[in-house]
Amino acid sequence: MENEAVADLFAAITKIDTARSADAILQEFRFAMERYGLRNFLITGLPVPHGTDWQREILADGWSPEWHRRYVAQEYFLHDPCVAQCRHSPEPFRWGELPAARLVPRAKLVMDEAAEFGMKEGICVPIHVPLAGPGVVTMASDRMDVPPSAMPFIETLCVHTFRSLSALGTPGDGDEPTPLTARERELLEWSAQGKSTDDIACILGVTRNTVESHQRNIRGKLDAINVAHAIVKALRRQEIQI
Repeated sequence: MENEAVADLFAAITKIDTARSADAILQEFRFAMERYGLRNFLITGLPVPHGTDWQREILADGWSPEWHRRYVAQEYFLHDPCVAQCRHSPEPFRWGELPAARLVPRAKLVMDEAAEFGMKEGICVPIHVPLAGPGVVTMASDRMDVPPSAMPFIETLCVHTFRSLSALGTPGDGDEPTPLTARERELLEWSAQGKSTDDIACILGVTRNTVESHQRNIRGKLDAINVAHAIVKALRRQEIQI
């Protein structure tokens, strides 16, 4: 894991946390995504399948007006293969990873027309919220430059942005966060230096299962979706240093 990427993510999330409006949050999100060539986006909840009033779930619309009108007029939401994939999988995916052989004609038409509107390549980050329906942050452009190593950081920023937009005007519960143990901080600092799970197990002289157990505890304490997210949250809480 590159320290520079962690620092950039940390800076973006810090700015989002201090933003006082949806516009300010989206300005930081847009700036971060443009680094990867991703200029069009939609941040939305996903209502029940076959729901026709899906637009009420939109948190932020960064699509072109022309594509939005086309998408709504043709009722593409009901046939969008990205929507279907997000309902069933918690993992981020690139549009090109959708199983083309299994796309029905109407689903393929959605993707083909998106390409005609300058969205040939894209990424979807499903958001699965406890006790609520799923959501998604989808981003696209005519061409993107997203190395595999950047995916955890993009996922983290998308989830954080979704939660920040959802929480606008919602007061916190005031609960004190559970601190990390000394071993958990040590493990997370090794992760921040780019060490893999196997590397950390070797360094600490423990089993891989032990490291994975610590990682689960860390994610639970920090309410983090992955290691990158945990690193950023621990940095913000000043529990670790890089």
